[in-house]
Amino acid sequence: MNKEQLLTIADALKRPLFQHAEVIAGSRGLTRPIRWVHVLESTENASFLNGGELLLSTGVGFGESAAKRLSYLNEVIQRQAVGLCLELGLYIREIPRDMRELSDHHEFPLIVFHQPVRFVDITLDLHENLVNCQTQVLKSLERYARDLQRLTLQTQSLPRILGHFQAMVQAQTFFLNLQGPPLFSPNMPQSVQAELTGWLQAFLLSLDPLPESSGFLPIAAHKYFLYQPVIAMGQVLAYLGLVLYENQPDEMLHLILDYTAIAMAQILLRRMFAQERSLDNENRLLEDILQNRPGTEEQFRAILGLHATSSHRPRYWAAILEALSDEDELHWTHETDSPFHDQLAIFRFLLTRHSFRSLLRSRGHRLYFLLVETNSVPARRLSPHENARLPLEKALNDMVEAARRALGADVRLHLGVSNASLNYAHADQAFKEAEQVLAFTAEFRSPFFEDLGVYRLLLQAGREALESFIADYLGPILSYDAKSGSQLLLTLRVLLDENLSKQEAAGKLFIRRQTLYHRLEKIEQLLGSHYLKPENRLSLELALRAHAWLHRQDNETEKTGR
Repeated sequence: MNKEQLLTIADALKRPLFQHAEVIAGSRGLTRPIRWVHVLESTENASFLNGGELLLSTGVGFGESAAKRLSYLNEVIQRQAVGLCLELGLYIREIPRDMRELSDHHEFPLIVFHQPVRFVDITLDLHENLVNCQTQVLKSLERYARDLQRLTLQTQSLPRILGHFQAMVQAQTFFLNLQGPPLFSPNMPQSVQAELTGWLQAFLLSLDPLPESSGFLPIAAHKYFLYQPVIAMGQVLAYLGLVLYENQPDEMLHLILDYTAIAMAQILLRRMFAQERSLDNENRLLEDILQNRPGTEEQFRAILGLHATSSHRPRYWAAILEALSDEDELHWTHETDSPFHDQLAIFRFLLTRHSFRSLLRSRGHRLYFLLVETNSVPARRLSPHENARLPLEKALNDMVEAARRALGADVRLHLGVSNASLNYAHADQAFKEAEQVLAFTAEFRSPFFEDLGVYRLLLQAGREALESFIADYLGPILSYDAKSGSQLLLTLRVLLDENLSKQEAAGKLFIRRQTLYHRLEKIEQLLGSHYLKPENRLSLELALRAHAWLHRQDNETEKTGR
């Protein structure tokens, strides 16, 4: 950054009004920039300081007492003032040694006027210079922003922008891409770059979640990284930063970082969208799967660029992410109308970060995708599934969270995930498994097909068989509820869900224990005294879940019909 755009204390000392001024302590702080000039005669008003002020004083409020002098000086130093100008005269005739030592210790410039001077003239003069400096800063930022716009339209734009950023800040800069090699400007030896890259990745990329605001990373004493996240569509794509030494970043530096990060985000997002357009073969492959036009195993692997071996074969999962909204779910009919259409590039970026290659296709209110492991593992490790699901669950959680932030809280998101598979020619069956998980969204919390358990039996039975099964075990209760408007079916389900705990069941139903006992007596009259025996309890739980599932299907059919 051009230091001439900042008015420092050293610059102020060159002004005509300071010709009779002398720096008697804290000379190492003369490079401090001045944000404002303020007259402060007493620490009672020190709370109004914002930091960065050059203070003017005659010592009228503290000069007669050694304790007050030190208290005043300590207070303004703590308030982040950049310097103090004292007029020697009636209230303070000389600067004592303790004040000079304190100023030297904090590198706080202590300036004295040996002749009377008009503070109003100093204030006016320096404020005019400050305004001129601010004007130059704004013009410089405007030029910088225009140059960034021009560079974003050129080839090799990221290295060019980083070089332009480095020329502006005059420091060692870096660009840490989450999906690409890091960049440094100016260039450093490869060994140093590798060390810094590893250090940055260890401190930044290991955090969960990734930092979404600027921050500092200490390197050594009086040396640290200042970093700024490069964010697009709510996701961190990279980090931009520079090495700072003892100097603190000012507002202009933060603005330069922000402008540069936005320009780099535009380039990265443009690249991601270009990559989406280049994936025609993969998109057609996924469309063929959804249209029940499966190809051969060889065709799938050729398009995906996979090379099968006898011991290492990458697994894949089929998944469906469903977005539902009471207001507009029926209006998402065309692919480009899909709530997920503009998020495909971000989803692919997130999944790639978690070592999954993805095929994505948005259709109406649904997103269909295949996840292929990029780090192949031996086929014999397909079980147990817990180890494989840890990275998969993390990737899917990040993806769902990104969709939730993009679509808003009023959109309900449901996810279904198939079993892991090695046979790509059967991908259509994997999507059917994901569909089956979505069928039990209301009754089942896990998005994984392998966790469905007894629900998988319901999917194999026809509707007539399920209705007959429900009638055999729940018919009397359903008839009684329909006639009397009671809630015996709900009571039975809550009791079974709470493992027959009457206290817990009453609490969940928000009824008194006596009311629950009355309902249970009626249920026993309708179903018989043996209804809670283990063999009957299992049948009741299965019938209850089958009834809830069919009821949900009927409601969805009725809504779609409208």
